[in-house]
Amino acid sequence: MYTNTKQIRANVKTSWSHPNCKFQRGDRVKVDESAGGYGWTGTDGAPRVTASYNSRPIQDRIGQEGHVVAVSCTPDGRIRGKAPNGYCERMYSRYYVQFCDGVIHGLHSHFLTSVE
Repeated sequence: MYTNTKQIRANVKTSWSHPNCKFQRGDRVKVDESAGGYGWTGTDGAPRVTASYNSRPIQDRIGQEGHVVAVSCTPDGRIRGKAPNGYCERMYSRYYVQFCDGVIHGLHSHFLTSVE
């Protein structure tokens, strides 16, 4: 559990302006329900839920709002584009969101929605 960006062990940037980023620093976001697994209906019509790969503390944040404070990046500081070894392109960004209790969690962009 992080309470400031200096504690984050991953490669992150706390200042960026890349136009292809889904969020910018300071954007207000909400953790959507998909962070807890995806629901679907089985062939028998009964509801089913797939397990989420998110930790329980992240799943407990579903429906909560916070502010983006950092974004994942490559060791050389790039958020988008080819990885340093040129092997593949970065497809997913993890945004680090600070909630009202001061705790910071890293969440993939597809689990977050903008709050106006």
